[in-house]
Amino acid sequence: MWPRRFFLPCFDTPAEGGGGGGTPPAPAPITAESLGALQGDAFRAVVPEAVRSKPYMKDVNSFGDFVKKFDGAQTLIGQRAAPDESATPDQWKEFHSRVAPKTAEEYKLPTEIEGLDPEFVKKAGERKMLLPLFHAAGLSQYQVKQIFSGYMKMVDDAGKQMKTQADESFVRFSTEFFGDKKAEITENAKKFLASHVDEKARGLIGQLDEKSLTLLLAITDGMAKKFTGEDPFRGGGAAGGGGSAETELTIVAAMQKIMQDPAYGDPMKDKIQHGKLLGEMEILRGKLRKLRGGA
Repeated sequence: MWPRRFFLPCFDTPAEGGGGGGTPPAPAPITAESLGALQGDAFRAVVPEAVRSKPYMKDVNSFGDFVKKFDGAQTLIGQRAAPDESATPDQWKEFHSRVAPKTAEEYKLPTEIEGLDPEFVKKAGERKMLLPLFHAAGLSQYQVKQIFSGYMKMVDDAGKQMKTQADESFVRFSTEFFGDKKAEITENAKKFLASHVDEKARGLIGQLDEKSLTLLLAITDGMAKKFTGEDPFRGGGAAGGGGSAETELTIVAAMQKIMQDPAYGDPMKDKIQHGKLLGEMEILRGKLRKLRGGA
């Protein structure tokens, strides 16, 4: 019996350069040199579409760029996001250099903060006193915005609290000083001050705000009581007592005012005014003698 044999079909292999059918030529091998020759869109065309559309591929224009990007990503994997308590000053400095601007002047402070007066925020930002501190701490722009906004709100709250306390303190002092005779005391005090200051300054008394005027009256009141024993603001004779609205101090002040009038010392300037002033002076002298217990 003849042994069983297997036969494979034979195909004619065309001669080199022939135009017949057969196996196509093998593609050229891919090398680093051939990939390196591709640039821009030509390189990105060989990258899978799923990767090509990633944002990080926008600045990848060659095979070399892709390798660097990959190596950098691998280097960052496993690294700490930020230094911890065991980090050295140099490690912190290197970390801050990645988030902080190069100079303090590059920080952009907020010009508007919710709930605060824009002018208050603007003036504080123009001073730029905090920028060197922010930069020395290596803060990022985001951190600076948050810290500055919080700091300005704290300053504003502190100012409001101080004003409230000052207002409450003023109300207590004003109540103790004036009692229930604020209008009367104020009017007497203004007359008293006007008789003891230069004419040019008299008009300024009426321009003082309530707090400034009250403080001035309190100082003057204390001096009058200390050096004269009188209480001219409250219409009393001795300090703390009641009686006539005119006191020795107010009468002397009125006499001094008359003597300051040029017509009082020189009748030739104005005879009518001179006679009037002489009469007023005589009346004041009588009042003064009466207060002093004289005849």
